[in-house]
Parts: sequence; structure tokens; C-alpha cells
Amino acid sequence: MPSYRKTGIVLGEKRLEEHRVLGPGEGRFMFIPPMCPFAARLMAAVFRAIGYQAEMLVENDETLALGYKNTAGGECVPCPCTTGALIHAMQKRNLKPEQVIFFMPTSCGPCRFGQYAQLNEIIFKKLGWEKIEQFSPSAENAYAGMDLTTRKNIYHSVIIADIIRKLGMKLRPYERNPGSVDLFLEEWMRKFEKVFEHTNPDAAKALEKLVDAAGELSIKNEKRPLVGIVGEIYVRSDPFINMNLYRRIEELGGEAWLAPSSEWILYTSECTRLVAKEKGDTALKRVYKWMEGHWFVSVEKKYYDIAEPILYDRREPHIPEIIAIGEQYLPWQYEGEAILTLGRAKLFKERDGAQ
Repeated sequence: MPSYRKTGIVLGEKRLEEHRVLGPGEGRFMFIPPMCPFAARLMAAVFRAIGYQAEMLVENDETLALGYKNTAGGECVPCPCTTGALIHAMQKRNLKPEQVIFFMPTSCGPCRFGQYAQLNEIIFKKLGWEKIEQFSPSAENAYAGMDLTTRKNIYHSVIIADIIRKLGMKLRPYERNPGSVDLFLEEWMRKFEKVFEHTNPDAAKALEKLVDAAGELSIKNEKRPLVGIVGEIYVRSDPFINMNLYRRIEELGGEAWLAPSSEWILYTSECTRLVAKEKGDTALKRVYKWMEGHWFVSVEKKYYDIAEPILYDRREPHIPEIIAIGEQYLPWQYEGEAILTLGRAKLFKERDGAQ
């Protein structure tokens, strides 16, 4: 069986314990919420590489209604969405609780996302599903808590997913053959799923091939207004919750640029460095935090360099720059997405020329 441990997280004066699943999956089901369908699918592939039957959950009106049935009704919408999708999957497939692991990370700051895992434990207990395990890595330490190889591969998969989604948003408004870009993206998503089903994936080589192939798509030579999208990461990234916002922008004659999923990972890494500096941690510990953040940035740069022929004007600003601009409106110690939303919105307008 996989091994478990509890890691203490300090929230104010209260210490909470979070469960983390470590080791091989040994055939157990791992369900991943579809915050970003591109990232969730590739993350599932990473977990399949270590023995989980991992897959992305499906969200629709039925699963949302089931979520509201099992929650109080006042929670932010990703809560009933994710919980309802899991309950629906288990009931439809008649899965035993001890077979299932729910991927539900936690978070810091004022956002209630950090409470989802605790609320789920209450809901599962009422359903008689106490044996469900939740995999809950935390934003407190930039989502450490799993073996290093898996953590690295998950981050690689998130960056690749961001790039694939960004390619679609840049090319789809200008396609000569309606639907051709979506077919292209689905073909390559399946290829990348196979890539990440290996513990040592060669994602760079696959991305080079994708970029070459994307250059063969028939695209119109015109320009639409660019619309930047910021906000709460789950809502802005989940097509079901935001009612396909970026496609609606395209239907109305615009081109969307959605702030990426990797933004949050890079932000939490930067926060661990800022906290270590503020606390006066040892120089060695601060250097370690800097090196960890440098690695995250280097991976992002590696893949965006490969995608440069198409995404040359879709590079993301560095997180310290976003935070610095956001600090014009609130201190960085007020952790959460607010400072990212404020800083990135201003950069979208002033740096990227977005509306």
C-alpha cells in the first residue's frame, strides 16, 4: 500500500494536519478536478506513470447539482463543482472508498480553497466514505510533499499544458478551417498524455514537433483585439464554471490571453522565499529557496524558448514583477490571488496591449 504521513501547517495560531499520499499508486483510482482540462489531463498521465488509475473528473450541470446537494450552498463555486464531480464518479462506477484518492491541494491566504479538503472529510463521513484518502499538497511550501521526480514531472506537465492552451487561444481566432485548431490540439494532447505516462518524459522533444506541426496550420493574416483574463485561478481556468469565457471572447471577435496555471505555482514558490527572508532564516535556507524558485523559472523558460516561433509575443512577466506592481495596492503579506490579479491586470494593459 502507498505510505502516508501528516505534515503540520500553521494557519494563524491553529495547526492543521494534512494528509499526503506518497509512493506508488498500486492501481488505486486518483481523481483530479478539471480546473484546467489541459493541465488536469497531463497531471493524470504523470500519476499513471507511478501506478495510479488517474483521470480527470467530468463537470456538468448534473455534477454541480450533486455538489450543492452535499454542501451548504454558500461555498465558492469550485467547492460544489469538485466535490459533486467526485461523488458522481464514485456512484456511477460503484467504487469503494478505499479504492479512491482525491487530488485536492490546499492553499494559504484568505481564499477558502484551503478549507475544501477539511469540508470534504465531513461530507465523506456523512456518506460513509471515511476511507477515501485526499492528496493535499500545500501552497505553504510550493506543493512539496510528494517524491521529487513526480513533483518535477507535474510542474513540467503544467507548463506544457499552459503552452498548448495558449497556442490554441492564439491560433483559433484566425483559423481558415473552423475546428481545425481544436482537432490539432486534441491530437497533440493525446500524444503528450503518452509522453507523461513515463517517469522520465521527453516533453521538450515532443513540444518541438508540436511547434513545427502548428506552423503548418492555415491561419489568416489579420489581428483582433487582445483581451487579457485574470482572476481566481479555478474560475478563470475552468471552462465549465466560466461558461467558456475565452471562446465567447473569440465568438465576439476578440483574441483571449488567459493568465496561466503555472502562475500560482511560481507565486507560491516566490512567497516561500519572501517569508524566509522576512523571518530571518539562515542564509543557507534562503539560498535553497532561491535555487528552488530559479529551477521553476528555468523550466518555464526552456519550454517557452521552444515555443518561441509561435508564442514570441506571449511570454509571461516574472512573478516578482507582478508582485511589485500589485504591492501598489496591497502588501504581499496579504497572501492569495488578489495581488496577482491586480499586478497582472496592469501588466496586461501596459506591457501586452490587452484590453
